[in-house]
Amino acid sequence: MNVFATLLILFIGMSSTSLTAQRAPGPTTPVATRPSAQPTTSRTDTHFDLSMIGRAFGDSVVVRWAPHNIILYREINRSGGYILTRRSLGANGRLQVDFQKDVNVWKLDEWKQRVPRTDSLAAACAQLIYGKSSVLQSANDPVTLDKLMQQKSQDDFQLMFLLLLADENVRHAEGMGLGYIDRAVKKGVQYFYYLTPRYDGRLLSVDEQKVLVSNVGPYTRPPMPGVRAEQRDRAVKLSWDRQVTDELFSAYYIERSQDGGRTFRRVNRLPYTQAPIQSEQALYSYVDSLKQNYVKYQYRVVGISPFGERSIPSPVLTAQGVDLTPPVGARNVQAKHLGGSKVRITWEQPNPSSDFAGYIIARGSDETKPLSPLTKQVLGKTVRDYVDETANPYEKTFYKVIALDTAKNSNPSMAAYCTFKDVTGPAKPKNLQGYIDTTGFVRVVWDSNKEPDILGYAVLMANQADHVFTNRTSSYLPTSVFDDRTTLTTLTKKLYYRVVAYDKNYNPSPPSDILALARPDKVAPTSPVISDYVASDTAIALRWVASISEDVREQILFRRGASTETWHEVSKLTPKLNNYVDQQVKPNTQYSYMLVAVDSAGLRSAESFPLNTSTLQMMPRAARQLRVQIGTDGKTVILSWKHPDQYARFVIYRSTEASLLRSYDAVNRELTFTDKAIQKGQYEYAVKVIYQDGRESGLSNRVKIDVN
Repeated sequence: MNVFATLLILFIGMSSTSLTAQRAPGPTTPVATRPSAQPTTSRTDTHFDLSMIGRAFGDSVVVRWAPHNIILYREINRSGGYILTRRSLGANGRLQVDFQKDVNVWKLDEWKQRVPRTDSLAAACAQLIYGKSSVLQSANDPVTLDKLMQQKSQDDFQLMFLLLLADENVRHAEGMGLGYIDRAVKKGVQYFYYLTPRYDGRLLSVDEQKVLVSNVGPYTRPPMPGVRAEQRDRAVKLSWDRQVTDELFSAYYIERSQDGGRTFRRVNRLPYTQAPIQSEQALYSYVDSLKQNYVKYQYRVVGISPFGERSIPSPVLTAQGVDLTPPVGARNVQAKHLGGSKVRITWEQPNPSSDFAGYIIARGSDETKPLSPLTKQVLGKTVRDYVDETANPYEKTFYKVIALDTAKNSNPSMAAYCTFKDVTGPAKPKNLQGYIDTTGFVRVVWDSNKEPDILGYAVLMANQADHVFTNRTSSYLPTSVFDDRTTLTTLTKKLYYRVVAYDKNYNPSPPSDILALARPDKVAPTSPVISDYVASDTAIALRWVASISEDVREQILFRRGASTETWHEVSKLTPKLNNYVDQQVKPNTQYSYMLVAVDSAGLRSAESFPLNTSTLQMMPRAARQLRVQIGTDGKTVILSWKHPDQYARFVIYRSTEASLLRSYDAVNRELTFTDKAIQKGQYEYAVKVIYQDGRESGLSNRVKIDVN
């Protein structure tokens, strides 16, 4: 972003164009051209910045600069302005001075002579230069904090408008001492411009500025990017990309056409720019107010560069104001339950507008959330009632009447709540279940009712099925679970429960069927006794004498390893079962087993006397299907066999007519072997498997072969 945009953002947050200036090479201005007021002593600490850019137009070069502070601008003008030096490359390849010119603001007479009277912005430029610049009325006027703040604000706006007017017109920039038009140029030449300000070095300091301008190639105006339009009520909002256009322009003209795009007129008399606000950091926006809606206009935007040039207009777009004002809403909306699923909604509509279209009825269970429309078609503008035949009497129901106009603008009414008439109780609770444990704890459960307006449940209890049932709940249970307690030291062996459901209108259901629960005994069952077992390398078969108690519900078999004291449940078995085969064991491993009987009340017997045993060691699997044959060359014998372990080592055993069967050779991870040390006679072979863990199998089947 260039200095012009930077200054606007610093002072009022208003953005400008961004043109990158090429810097001219050193050395800078010769001693003879430096301002005479510049001191030769050390530089003051009050340093100000000055920026400079340039652009070639073929027949001319425009150079622009801008001080970063109004104090610097006033001091340079008071001290005599600037020295502008132009250099170019001579025939000898060295820089040569083309000219040195004094550049200063125009006097009032020069403004009158050099600009036409119709140029109203020129008067504003002169006023900014020669008008009153102090808020103090006189030299004796006291300086206060309020006046200092007023002066700062006035200075900031003065510099901002100076730069904005200079961007709009190069002649204005030249008259305000902020630019120079160099018409003595040639095409195809590079020019180096040096700007040396005059100032009192005892008060401030500023660096000399340099810029390189290449006057080569044809110049083309930059195009203005596309603009978007948002149609509003009696207004059109135009917006365009800030980041893209800030690289090219500092202000804009908005143009509008009323004849289909044949002619355009500016909407804004002064150049338009805008500070970046939080909601639209990435956009410029301009709102064009209109007298009436639905009149189509054509719009385009023209960018203004810091050199006063106008861009190619943006692509033309068509937009219009649209009606966004909702109609008057319905009043006195009421909802009355007619019975079952029917609800009548009534309302009033005073003084509907001329563009009024009709109504939509909406329904929902929460008035704070959007309601769903009931009517697919818009009800006529004269309709004042509607019957909803699909209401759910078991849930909260709200209604709204939404007024619509011909432009699809809507205005919902206040929500009306419907009170349903409910005299029917819920369905009878079903599937009661429960138990009483050995501590006297009682739990009763049942299926939840499906009605959406269930308030809760009441649980009734009696000691006999033909006695009067009394209420055991102090309030309505919200869930279908009830916990109770009872004594076990009584001759009454059973308790009887019933459940009644209530809806939110306190209508009761019929009582449920009676649930009879038996009080448990406190005598644990007798223990099973393990009587026999058989162990192999892959399983252990157990036999036992089951518990003789009649109320045994199940038997639980436990197992543990020899190296741990923690028992783990193996299986739950039926009450009379007296044998079990445990196949989840490992070879050559010790195990212990015990049994526990559990009765219908959940009481457990004492643990049976444990059985300690162990599985047998598993014999490693030998090679199978050993075969032998003479090789195709008649000088070798080829063995082949089968075995599932592909990582084992296989030892070859061989016997001859002169020797017994003994270890002969070995192969790793191979299922074949070729015996090349063969002579005439009879040979016998076998194979032994050696596993990775060192275990050895027995010999495979033996095979014989005669070699001739």
